[in-house]
Amino acid sequence: MSLTWEQFAQVDIRIGTITAAAPNVKARRPAYVLSIDLGELGTRTSSAQITDHYVPDDLVGRQVACVVNFAPKRIAGVKSQVLVLGGVLADDSVVLLRPDSPVPDGRPVA
Repeated sequence: MSLTWEQFAQVDIRIGTITAAAPNVKARRPAYVLSIDLGELGTRTSSAQITDHYVPDDLVGRQVACVVNFAPKRIAGVKSQVLVLGGVLADDSVVLLRPDSPVPDGRPVA
């Protein structure tokens, strides 16, 4: 399926900084609950299946790219408000996408 530029432009992807990370103990597949500072958009929550390559302490302070305009979704008892983006490896594990240099929280991805 092909997207038009107008359709892609409707996806709001922003840079944010993870301020807290903890295991999502209710998740069927291992996941972390993340709090992400998105600047003027405020702090949003995400449940992310990224446990293969990360531990919570290493995630705090890391900048990530997030889709911020999906409707919230309840995942294992957590109101997931943003989708954290990553590359999917051959084993289905996820490596987070992040900027090479610091970007102010809440800035859009172009």
